[in-house]
Amino acid sequence: MVGFSSCGQNLKCADFKNGAFLIPGDSIYSISSNIIRKNGRQVEWGKAGDSTHAIIKYLDDCNWILTYDTELNELDELEQLINDSGGVKVEVLEIKGDTLFYNGILKNDTLLFEQPGTIIKLK
Repeated sequence: MVGFSSCGQNLKCADFKNGAFLIPGDSIYSISSNIIRKNGRQVEWGKAGDSTHAIIKYLDDCNWILTYDTELNELDELEQLINDSGGVKVEVLEIKGDTLFYNGILKNDTLLFEQPGTIIKLK
């Protein structure tokens, strides 16, 4: 069992730039992922301990573009599509306690896909 406590934190977008986080599984991706962010880079661990490395380009504290690091990853079809489309643009919708709610947008000439999600700050 995993428990989380916000302890009255009033976090801001900038508090989600560095640290340890959890992206809980949802109806589209059932597996939760742990992520570590530091200095515009992100490492994500999902099932079976596999890691994925991403680059985060901050547009401002509450908006960023995520692409996959081609030097550290062998990209699957979806990751390659994301990179070829210029990345996923992430827009922060709201922060409640230790949880950031966002909308991820993947857009290219033939595709517009939006995916809401959450990121929970662990430390």
